[in-house]
Amino acid sequence: MKKIIVFLICLLVISSATAQEETKSLYSGGMLILQPGLTIAGNDHQDIRDGSTSVGGILRMYFCKYFTAGIYGGSQKTHYKTSGSENSYLNLGYGGPFVGFSHKSGKIRYTASAFAGMGSFRNLHIENQTGSFLSDANLYKASTVVCSPILSLDYAITKRIFVTVQTLCLMGKFEKKSFYNPTFQLGILFSR
Repeated sequence: MKKIIVFLICLLVISSATAQEETKSLYSGGMLILQPGLTIAGNDHQDIRDGSTSVGGILRMYFCKYFTAGIYGGSQKTHYKTSGSENSYLNLGYGGPFVGFSHKSGKIRYTASAFAGMGSFRNLHIENQTGSFLSDANLYKASTVVCSPILSLDYAITKRIFVTVQTLCLMGKFEKKSFYNPTFQLGILFSR
């Protein structure tokens, strides 16, 4: 992880040294605020197909006119029903580096990139619940590699503030089954 951080810092220094015009972006980063998605997964007890919500953030650095690299991460949470409860959930925390291509034209920036990083699942599957008492429940914890394509469109509100719209599909393995989470993201980026 230290090597990745040092690499990203070096990349930022190189890109700032090669910047020749004031309007060229060096980096942008911010919070991805609205993130509805759909979780497609399963455990030993049932298949899970339900909506998810999440929080996260992204930091992009731009270099050599058309390239971008950075870090990306977040947390996806999916609440789902079982035969005996409405309180079961599947949570995925993830983060890591990405690389890709980016182009700015006027007030719009287009970016296509690929993310790969580590992730951690936590799944509370409740079979039977009476009030707040769980009489039959299973807690699953697992680590996995998470990857995703990321397509984004940024629009400049001001010279330094952008609204971003992203689509992605988080993919990994959970309980020996494939995990998919296509997600739409809306956020604010601060640029330099």
